[in-house]
Amino acid sequence: METMTDLAIRREVTVAAPPERAFEVFTSRMQWWWPLETHSIRAGGDGAPPDELHLEPWAGGRFYEKTGAEEASWGSVLECEPPHRIVFEWHVNPENPPTEIEVTFTAGESGTRVELVHSGWERFAPGSETRDNYASEGGWTGVLARYAEAANAAA
Repeated sequence: METMTDLAIRREVTVAAPPERAFEVFTSRMQWWWPLETHSIRAGGDGAPPDELHLEPWAGGRFYEKTGAEEASWGSVLECEPPHRIVFEWHVNPENPPTEIEVTFTAGESGTRVELVHSGWERFAPGSETRDNYASEGGWTGVLARYAEAANAAA
Protein backbone atom coordinates (compact mmCIF):
# COMPACT_ATOMS: atom_id res chain seq x y z
CA MET A 1 0.00 0.00 0.00
CA GLU A 2 1.35 3.41 -0.99
CA THR A 3 1.11 6.34 1.38
CA MET A 4 0.64 9.84 0.04
CA THR A 5 2.93 12.52 1.42
CA ASP A 6 1.30 15.85 2.20
CA LEU A 7 3.35 18.35 0.21
CA ALA A 8 1.20 21.38 1.02
CA ILE A 9 3.00 24.46 2.31
CA ARG A 10 1.30 25.89 5.41
CA ARG A 11 2.01 29.31 6.87
CA GLU A 12 0.08 31.54 9.26
CA VAL A 13 0.29 35.00 10.76
CA THR A 14 -1.89 36.91 13.20
CA VAL A 15 -2.71 40.51 12.38
CA ALA A 16 -4.22 43.21 14.60
CA ALA A 17 -7.07 43.89 12.17
CA PRO A 18 -10.58 42.42 12.19
CA PRO A 19 -11.28 39.75 9.52
CA GLU A 20 -12.97 42.24 7.16
CA ARG A 21 -9.91 44.50 7.07
CA ALA A 22 -7.45 41.59 6.99
CA PHE A 23 -9.31 40.14 3.99
CA GLU A 24 -9.42 43.51 2.23
CA VAL A 25 -5.68 44.12 2.68
CA PHE A 26 -4.90 40.62 1.41
CA THR A 27 -7.11 40.87 -1.68
CA SER A 28 -7.89 44.43 -2.75
CA ARG A 29 -4.70 46.00 -1.36
CA MET A 30 -2.21 43.32 -2.39
CA GLN A 31 -0.10 45.84 -4.29
CA TRP A 32 0.66 47.57 -0.94
CA TRP A 33 2.57 44.62 0.43
CA TRP A 34 3.42 42.09 -2.29
CA PRO A 35 7.21 42.14 -3.11
CA LEU A 36 6.70 43.00 -6.78
CA GLU A 37 10.35 43.94 -7.15
CA THR A 38 11.31 40.27 -6.80
CA HIS A 39 8.10 38.21 -6.93
CA SER A 40 6.39 39.00 -10.23
CA ILE A 41 6.37 37.79 -13.80
CA ARG A 42 7.82 41.07 -15.06
CA ALA A 43 10.59 41.12 -12.43
CA GLY A 44 11.60 37.70 -13.72
CA GLY A 45 11.89 39.16 -17.23
CA ASP A 46 13.47 42.61 -17.48
CA GLY A 47 13.88 43.08 -13.73
CA ALA A 48 11.46 45.99 -13.39
CA PRO A 49 8.37 45.47 -11.24
CA PRO A 50 4.93 45.74 -12.84
CA ASP A 51 2.89 48.91 -12.38
CA GLU A 52 -0.12 47.18 -10.83
CA LEU A 53 -1.22 43.93 -9.19
CA HIS A 54 -4.88 42.86 -9.05
CA LEU A 55 -6.66 40.03 -7.25
CA GLU A 56 -10.38 40.29 -7.96
CA PRO A 57 -12.09 38.96 -4.79
CA TRP A 58 -14.95 36.96 -6.29
CA ALA A 59 -15.34 33.49 -7.79
CA GLY A 60 -14.16 33.70 -11.39
CA GLY A 61 -12.13 36.83 -10.64
CA ARG A 62 -8.79 37.36 -12.30
CA PHE A 63 -5.39 37.50 -10.62
CA TYR A 64 -2.91 39.44 -12.76
CA GLU A 65 -0.17 42.03 -12.95
CA LYS A 66 -0.27 44.96 -15.34
CA THR A 67 2.32 47.26 -16.89
CA GLY A 68 0.90 49.86 -19.25
CA ALA A 69 -1.56 47.99 -21.47
CA GLU A 70 0.25 44.66 -20.97
CA GLU A 71 -1.25 42.11 -18.58
CA ALA A 72 0.27 38.87 -17.27
CA SER A 73 -1.99 36.31 -15.60
CA TRP A 74 -1.09 34.79 -12.24
CA GLY A 75 -4.24 32.67 -12.05
CA SER A 76 -7.91 33.01 -11.18
CA VAL A 77 -10.15 32.97 -8.13
CA LEU A 78 -11.82 29.58 -7.64
CA GLU A 79 -13.84 30.32 -4.50
CA CYS A 80 -14.42 33.44 -2.44
CA GLU A 81 -16.30 33.85 0.86
CA PRO A 82 -15.48 37.37 2.09
CA PRO A 83 -14.18 38.01 4.71
CA HIS A 84 -13.44 34.42 5.71
CA ARG A 85 -11.83 32.59 2.80
CA ILE A 86 -10.42 32.86 -0.70
CA VAL A 87 -9.08 30.08 -2.93
CA PHE A 88 -7.21 30.81 -6.13
CA GLU A 89 -5.35 28.99 -8.84
CA TRP A 90 -1.67 29.90 -8.92
CA HIS A 91 -0.11 29.63 -12.37
CA VAL A 92 2.55 32.31 -12.72
CA ASN A 93 4.89 30.09 -14.72
CA PRO A 94 3.24 28.43 -17.75
CA GLU A 95 6.07 25.87 -17.80
CA ASN A 96 4.87 24.53 -14.43
CA PRO A 97 1.53 22.92 -13.57
CA PRO A 98 -0.97 25.12 -11.71
CA THR A 99 -1.29 24.90 -7.93
CA GLU A 100 -3.93 26.18 -5.50
CA ILE A 101 -3.73 28.61 -2.64
CA GLU A 102 -6.36 28.78 0.09
CA VAL A 103 -6.29 31.64 2.59
CA THR A 104 -8.60 31.72 5.61
CA PHE A 105 -9.25 34.61 7.99
CA THR A 106 -10.38 33.67 11.52
CA ALA A 107 -11.24 36.19 14.23
CA GLY A 108 -9.41 35.75 17.52
CA GLU A 109 -8.80 37.63 20.75
CA SER A 110 -5.76 39.48 19.43
CA GLY A 111 -6.94 40.06 15.86
CA THR A 112 -7.26 37.76 12.89
CA ARG A 113 -5.40 34.52 12.27
CA VAL A 114 -4.56 34.31 8.58
CA GLU A 115 -3.72 30.80 7.39
CA LEU A 116 -2.34 30.09 3.93
CA VAL A 117 -2.19 26.60 2.41
CA HIS A 118 -0.42 26.21 -0.95
CA SER A 119 -1.21 22.78 -2.41
CA GLY A 120 -0.99 20.85 -5.66
CA TRP A 121 2.74 20.12 -5.48
CA GLU A 122 2.20 16.43 -6.30
CA ARG A 123 1.77 17.59 -9.92
CA PHE A 124 5.46 18.59 -10.05
CA ALA A 125 8.30 16.27 -11.00
CA PRO A 126 10.11 14.69 -8.04
CA GLY A 127 13.01 16.86 -6.91
CA SER A 128 11.52 20.09 -8.27
CA GLU A 129 13.10 23.13 -6.60
CA THR A 130 9.93 25.19 -7.07
CA ARG A 131 8.19 23.93 -3.93
CA ASP A 132 11.32 24.45 -1.84
CA ASN A 133 11.51 28.07 -3.05
CA TYR A 134 7.92 28.76 -1.97
CA ALA A 135 8.51 27.03 1.38
CA SER A 136 11.66 29.08 2.10
CA GLU A 137 12.16 32.28 4.08
CA GLY A 138 12.17 34.18 0.78
CA GLY A 139 8.91 32.48 -0.24
CA TRP A 140 5.63 32.46 1.68
CA THR A 141 7.29 33.14 5.05
CA GLY A 142 8.71 36.47 3.91
CA VAL A 143 5.70 37.39 1.78
CA LEU A 144 3.29 36.85 4.68
CA ALA A 145 5.53 38.89 6.97
CA ARG A 146 5.14 41.81 4.57
CA TYR A 147 1.39 41.23 4.48
CA ALA A 148 1.23 41.26 8.29
CA GLU A 149 3.08 44.59 8.42
CA ALA A 150 0.60 46.14 5.95
CA ALA A 151 -2.45 44.66 7.69
CA ASN A 152 -1.25 45.84 11.11
CA ALA A 153 -0.62 49.34 9.76
CA ALA A 154 -4.12 49.40 8.26
CA ALA A 155 -5.82 48.11 11.44
